[in-house]
Amino acid sequence: MEEQVTDQEEKTKEEISAVTREFSRDAPPILHLLVVGFHHKKGCQVEYSYPPLCPTSPSESHECPEMWKNLPSLAMPDGSHNFVEDTVYFHLPSMAHPGKTVYGVSSYRQIEAKMLSKKTADITRSTVQKAVCVLSNLPLYGHIQVKMGLITEAYFREGDFTQFMLLHDAYNNLNMCLNPDLLNSTQAIIGLPLREMLERFGHKVVQLFKLILLQKRVLFFHSPVRPLSTSILAMLALFPGVVESGLDNCTALASQPESVLAETVEVPKQFIPPPDEEPVGTSSSQNQSSVYNGLTEKLSSWKDKLAGGTKSAGTPPCVDTTDDSKVSRESSFEDLRAPTAQEMENEKSGRISPSIVAGLPNEDCGLPLQLFGNGYLCHPYLSLSYLDLLTEPNIHGYIVGATNVLFKQKKSLFDVIIELETGRIDIPDPELRRQLELTKEDMRFADHIVRLVVQDRTSNTFLDGVGWEGGDEWLRAEFKTYLLFMLRTSLMDDGCKYLDEFNPAFIQAWKATNNYTKWLETTHPAVLELHPGHMFSGQLSISDVKLKISQITQTMQNTEKGRKISNAAASTSRAVAQTSKVVGGAITQAKGAFSSWWSTFHTQPTEATEEAEEALGPNGMRMSDIDLTE
Repeated sequence: MEEQVTDQEEKTKEEISAVTREFSRDAPPILHLLVVGFHHKKGCQVEYSYPPLCPTSPSESHECPEMWKNLPSLAMPDGSHNFVEDTVYFHLPSMAHPGKTVYGVSSYRQIEAKMLSKKTADITRSTVQKAVCVLSNLPLYGHIQVKMGLITEAYFREGDFTQFMLLHDAYNNLNMCLNPDLLNSTQAIIGLPLREMLERFGHKVVQLFKLILLQKRVLFFHSPVRPLSTSILAMLALFPGVVESGLDNCTALASQPESVLAETVEVPKQFIPPPDEEPVGTSSSQNQSSVYNGLTEKLSSWKDKLAGGTKSAGTPPCVDTTDDSKVSRESSFEDLRAPTAQEMENEKSGRISPSIVAGLPNEDCGLPLQLFGNGYLCHPYLSLSYLDLLTEPNIHGYIVGATNVLFKQKKSLFDVIIELETGRIDIPDPELRRQLELTKEDMRFADHIVRLVVQDRTSNTFLDGVGWEGGDEWLRAEFKTYLLFMLRTSLMDDGCKYLDEFNPAFIQAWKATNNYTKWLETTHPAVLELHPGHMFSGQLSISDVKLKISQITQTMQNTEKGRKISNAAASTSRAVAQTSKVVGGAITQAKGAFSSWWSTFHTQPTEATEEAEEALGPNGMRMSDIDLTE
């Protein structure tokens, strides 16, 4: 008996040692390449793994490590039998480095059994469903998916699922062509539909951007999985550096120690330069330093242009909460002011180009923000098997994607439910709706990016995405600039007028989050050089009213109240257009047309209020905020 126990202990130590070697720093970019199939009696299961998931088991073993027991249900998503093909991006916790993330890409196919040249005993149905899956150390989702699509197509074309040499060759090929340097290029976001997502949600993208900063419990719902998982990652790609390096700890629970969370991403040995060579990061840091110096010179030149035109006369200064030791009051940037919407439309106004501000090095700005880790999770797709995971007490917030309707029915697990197909954002909590309400400056920013992206995609289909404005990198630059000005403004004292431009309720809630607390722990010189305020600050105009009405009608367009709002907006526009100067009778007529409808809107207060609140809830906007007298 004693001898049997000793043998068992030795076997356990051998397995642990083998797993550790597999996930050591000598591990290649691709950890495993798997085949997951659907068995008519056992359900989804791993049919083959190279290298084996459990080192002591054969490659054909169906066993999965305990931490990855739900891997088959992720590779073959819920409802996959309804689709001929699909792609899934998912995350798993690392077995050797607790708190770290392993990135999964699964390519699913369904074909008729009669197309196979060799049938095995487990094929008893008229169709065959399988997925070829990759587990990687690097978050190169789209880059891997393109190659996996070709590999899966070739594997199915063979007609014989016992021919595994193709998978061995694919594993070796992927490890030869993937390396961490790709994360520093556009390859990190290739295949992520940034502009398609903007067209789907429109102005509400800015609202979603702010929602992610609040680290709430968010569910994205859609089927099939590919547009679901890619849209979630595309939304995260708007945050500088998050997709590239901000998901390293996105499976870490709150109970795991901070020392583990601070570990760096493991780098394959073949990509580590020898001691006598210059490290890759050295030249990169020097280049970023030179770029930053060049940017400061450009920003200094903007200061001279903007000193007289963009600074409001007679405006009482706000109190800055940053320490004098962190930033000099005599900085050459102290008069730099975020441009107004009118200045943006006029090239001679001297608007600071977002490409200049967005070019500031991330490390000098405290980016990427630590949106995930230590109890804040990100799963682009979760199967039904993971539903209980969300009830764990050491999970504080998450962004997850699901296709199973049972997730939507568990409303108590989510603060926000987003339906991808309709673009509806359901926010039951009135306080959260108030925090996510867009200011007039936010609305201008949203209109600016939506207008340019849609214009870029419709003006010339052949050259779609080729130009800078309206492209993916341009869109990321715009949101980085927006985030940097918002970070700078958040350092101001409560009551400062600049906070109103980003919604004080949102700023207050954001300051209480884990990611903002982490960002505030260190100084960020590049952010401190910016003047607080919004990129699109300026006086209220009739265009702002039309923008807000437009957003309201998007959620009420199929209701009677929505049609009344549209008619009121049209009447107001016609009244203003009758005169070149909005004075006297014209403004009276415009206000009269709007007020006439507004009074009828309140004739049935109970019914109107209930319907308006239900319709406007997702957008978090109220008609009472519109004031034509300003």
